[in-house]
Amino acid sequence: MEMPFHLKTLPAEALDILRFFAGHNEAVAQTSAMIDTTGLNERRFGVALRRLVTKGYLIMDGYQSYRLSDNGRRAVEDLAAYDETAPEAAESASSRVVTRRLVLVTPRALLSGQPTNVYAGFDEPEDGEYVEEPLNLLVRLQVVNSADDINSNKDSAMLLDNKAARQVFEIIAGAYTKVRLRCFVYQIENEEDPPMMAGGMYVDLNVVAQPENDDRGLTAYGVDVQFLVRE
Repeated sequence: MEMPFHLKTLPAEALDILRFFAGHNEAVAQTSAMIDTTGLNERRFGVALRRLVTKGYLIMDGYQSYRLSDNGRRAVEDLAAYDETAPEAAESASSRVVTRRLVLVTPRALLSGQPTNVYAGFDEPEDGEYVEEPLNLLVRLQVVNSADDINSNKDSAMLLDNKAARQVFEIIAGAYTKVRLRCFVYQIENEEDPPMMAGGMYVDLNVVAQPENDDRGLTAYGVDVQFLVRE
């Protein structure tokens, strides 16, 4: 029996979580129990768990607890049927998690009503975090308190390899005293699945009304985000 296509699109760690639910006698499971039983480290577990939630197989049921959806129960049954017929020596595709530093560079303050460039990108990878194929990403910048006639969501596609990379976003602050920038990164493994959240951050910036109070000095903010790489 060949593995169903919808299961092939899942990383091996996500399949391990589904196998956990096959042997779990209660409707709801704690993340600590899933980690202990599967033996996954927290990084890989977190990425796999987000994938199952994104695809609608798992539903959050309280703090650090999850339950199977109807689609999730069918996926567990399909996986169990496959495991019964799969050769013992068959190996599932392995995967690993790589970490990259997301950097957001902004002026210290914004001038109300004036276009301003901000930069979102990634530093070069640390040792052991290299990828053989570029990562297909979607970088989304959301501007809270932008000018009324400007779309607050800005998306930009990015192929991230083993070099530093950045994208430029133009924003316009509205007539407020503060603006919040939210930067989120999504990983796209294939066009049939929804993008998978990899991480992100937000920063709050002052907004001034007079040019003489404007501060165009740049400040950089950083956070680690994690991507799943098939091997």
